[in-house]
Amino acid sequence: MAFTKKHKQYSVLFTLVLLVSYFTFFDDYFKYLEVKKNGTSDACISYYLAFPNGFFTEDVKVIEIEDSRDIVLVRDFIDDYPNSKHSSVELINLELWNDEIRRYDSIVVSNDRFDQDAVEFFRILLNYMRDENKSTIYFNLSGDTKVTNFEFYSSNIVSLMDEVYYATDYRNITGNIEDISSNYSSGDIDTYENIIISSINNIFENILSDKFITVKSIDGINDQYSDKLYIDINYNIKNQEDLYEGDYYPAIWEYFNTTSSGSKSFISYFIGIAIDFEFSFKIPETSKTYQFKQSANPLTEINNITSLKDAYRGLTKQNFQDFADEISNNFG
Repeated sequence: MAFTKKHKQYSVLFTLVLLVSYFTFFDDYFKYLEVKKNGTSDACISYYLAFPNGFFTEDVKVIEIEDSRDIVLVRDFIDDYPNSKHSSVELINLELWNDEIRRYDSIVVSNDRFDQDAVEFFRILLNYMRDENKSTIYFNLSGDTKVTNFEFYSSNIVSLMDEVYYATDYRNITGNIEDISSNYSSGDIDTYENIIISSINNIFENILSDKFITVKSIDGINDQYSDKLYIDINYNIKNQEDLYEGDYYPAIWEYFNTTSSGSKSFISYFIGIAIDFEFSFKIPETSKTYQFKQSANPLTEINNITSLKDAYRGLTKQNFQDFADEISNNFG
């Protein structure tokens, strides 16, 4: 008798579960029909709120994509539903990418100031990212600083430069020059590197629509990025030098105050700095690579500085900005 009673209890419980599932499904279904009728992103969001794990979520996402044509939603859908039978999403993805490629072509086709190798590489890159559903470009920036004080140049170079400067300025460089090694600081290097990072971000923002490509900074390239898109930039901060009859001579700058009468009041000499940059961008699984090198040297004058360290900050910032401008000019 007890067994029969429990059996009846389970039967009633099972029936209730079926009824709840039945009504829940139809609530879900009728909400989906409402979304399908309206065909708007707002209707889709209303569905997600009512049914976070709804039976028709995939279909609703397609409706949202067809209405918004948002590339981020398209990518998320392709990642979440790799075997989806909704071909319209793939078609929209293709259309959005082709629109961006046409937009890029319209920018560069009539402007010959861009580097043609860079333009062709970028065009191939956009097609690759479209076909492989990639949206992130990783960015690695690394460098080294090797500067040398004036007295460590050869005695011949030091003597010759002292003679030249004494003849024109009536003072030797020796004894009147600050050490570059003690005044140059790499402490602001993050600030300088951000100039390049911002420039690369601006390139994609100016050429492509919002959210189309994301640039992420990483610390070093390893095997996990072998199949990723990444830009690798190396730089070497060194003495600014001039080549004369087979020898490299340090470029000497003058640090001075300007008096109220407009005349110069000498403070000290210092060695300028230069930076060698190397840029490399490779498309995985292809032989397509874009590379270029640049040796950046500062202009002939820097104003409004309050110390020698400030002068070196100005020189370094200027060099990084010049390289960032070169990247921007190459790609458009």
